[in-house]
Amino acid sequence: SRKVRITLKKVKKATKYQVQISKKKSFKKVLVSKTVKKVKFTFKSRKLSGKTLYVRARAIAYVKKTKISGKWSKVKKVKITGK
Repeated sequence: SRKVRITLKKVKKATKYQVQISKKKSFKKVLVSKTVKKVKFTFKSRKLSGKTLYVRARAIAYVKKTKISGKWSKVKKVKITGK
């Protein structure tokens, strides 16, 4: 399995962050989608193969039990090196 370490910028009032990883910039097929509470974390998955991956994230906040999602971030290109 491969690891991808991700660090996000903290967003005020955000309680969670949704992160997606894909092989294509358009995100038509998402390899991994995960909701996390921390801004620094590591993805570990066998699906993370290939030389280049694309990552995007968005903040999630809850206001009176209503889920509010922010806009997706700009797509970040990640090059995979080593094993």
